[in-house]
Amino acid sequence: MGIDIITSEYIINNRNLQQSREILKQMDKKNIKFTFITDETYPATLKLIDDAPIGLFYIGNIMLPEYLLAIVGSRRATNYGKTVAYKLSLELSKYNLGIVSGMARGIDTEAHKGALDANGFTVAVLGSGFNNIYPKENIKLMNKIIDNGCVITEYLPDMKPYSFNFPERNRIISGLSKAVLVVEAGINSGSMITVNCALEQGKDVYAVPGDIYREQSKGCNKLIKDGAKLVDSIEDILEELGIRSSISKYNIELDEFEQNIIRCINEGSLTFEQIKLKCNCETSFCYQN
Repeated sequence: MGIDIITSEYIINNRNLQQSREILKQMDKKNIKFTFITDETYPATLKLIDDAPIGLFYIGNIMLPEYLLAIVGSRRATNYGKTVAYKLSLELSKYNLGIVSGMARGIDTEAHKGALDANGFTVAVLGSGFNNIYPKENIKLMNKIIDNGCVITEYLPDMKPYSFNFPERNRIISGLSKAVLVVEAGINSGSMITVNCALEQGKDVYAVPGDIYREQSKGCNKLIKDGAKLVDSIEDILEELGIRSSISKYNIELDEFEQNIIRCINEGSLTFEQIKLKCNCETSFCYQN
């Protein structure tokens, strides 16, 4: 961590502070803040990666939730992929699980929308500066994210969305998160770069299975073949992250008799009549409200 030799030479050779003053004006105008890696506000999980940014520009609430999950995938997402990304994000957000993504078209957009519709916390990591939001049609989405989370970038405000920025920013997406969920991805897609970053950082990778005949599913299906956790419900993720079950999230206190019924149901193979007999409960009792 620190300043590389090219950056240090640039600073030495450009001691005129006019550019810095202009950047500060832009930041003040757009309410952009900055946090150094040494600051308490800098995300703790991001500090742990080898190539952590020396600082972050951000708008919104930089105090991130304890649990963050990255949801990434294809920009050319299918309707299936969009639906899955939205619904998983929506349901997971109800468990106070923050959603991290890149605000790109397709899967990223749906992941952010799902979190927002659940009034959850979501983080967007940009591949450009705040003066060059990409894609432009997501500016309204970005403003909603700011109200319910945080938008982050390591780039100066005037940085354009160069293609080489996005693979670089993917390490931040995975670095902020406990794990990475891939919904749709081609074999050589940017999402697979995020996966590689996650694996290098020691993070878990989950994948949603897809249509074997679609290019957008080949990356996910290969990840599952290679050992990634197959996800077809939010319980798969909650279990891996050690987050409370659907019963305990409502803080319901069950007596011993009720807990026994739940255990029988969770066995999965018992019929209603078998559960009745095993729990020694009358049918009329079981149907009471």
